Amino acid sequence: MTTGGPEPWTALRLVGWTQEYLARNGVSDARLAAEVLLAHSLRCRRIDLYARYDYEPTGEQREAFRELVRRAAAHEPVAYLVGEKEFYSLRFKITPDVLIPRPETEILVAEAIAHLRALHRPGAAWDTCTGSGCVAIATAHEVTDVQVLATDVSAAAVAVARDNAQTHGLADRVRCRVADLLALPDDCRDLEAFDVITGNPPYVADADPVAESVRCEPQIALRGGPGGLDFLRPIIREAPTFLRQGGALILEFGYNQADAVRDLLVAAGAFAEPRILRDHQEIERTAVARLRQ
Repeated sequence: MTTGGPEPWTALRLVGWTQEYLARNGVSDARLAAEVLLAHSLRCRRIDLYARYDYEPTGEQREAFRELVRRAAAHEPVAYLVGEKEFYSLRFKITPDVLIPRPETEILVAEAIAHLRALHRPGAAWDTCTGSGCVAIATAHEVTDVQVLATDVSAAAVAVARDNAQTHGLADRVRCRVADLLALPDDCRDLEAFDVITGNPPYVADADPVAESVRCEPQIALRGGPGGLDFLRPIIREAPTFLRQGGALILEFGYNQADAVRDLLVAAGAFAEPRILRDHQEIERTAVARLRQ
């Protein structure tokens, strides 16, 4: 990626070179990563690159891009490098205090939206382990008559979620609070009972390996104890206390936990037979259980 020679370093050439370089270094979605990093260096939207692939970045822009590429090749997450991530067609501020939103988590939003819209009345939702607030905010963005509580045990994560709610103009309908799992804050008791509870809790078993880039993410939001179920268990146990009759508990879980989560939901005795949904990779990833009427 040095200057010189007859061929100029256009945006298109930079993306192509970087894609190959990142792929050789084991970075997933190398083309997307290259485009995101270059758009950030040029201070434009990624989609705008397609209209300016013949643009020749300045030396300063190339140097900024080169540094980002170096860090990405060392498996520093791209979302942390640029400070944002798209989720459910919305852009979210992302810091190392929160997990990076992933496509499979959009299932939580889609299921929450479907349940809330079917009510045909204003509803209330609670997103526990909210992290960046992406699930809570995307739900509120799509369902305009829902009040949403977004909680996390991490005060730093809640600060990020609150910033994101304000950015999307939803601070009046998304309350961001520090709370451990389903410990309902006193100033939010007016929201009971909830029509939906969503959660993407820590569920990676302590001994399970993770990708190198994932090691940069907050372990408190990843590790779920020896079997990965230490946070799913209490959520399933306590959710019936806060759900309205017919309300939905929607949980994300690990790739090998579907049977265990189904058993926990059935053993709770309060839910109808849960639905287990597969993600875009055909991995069982989400449980949807409705409180019996």
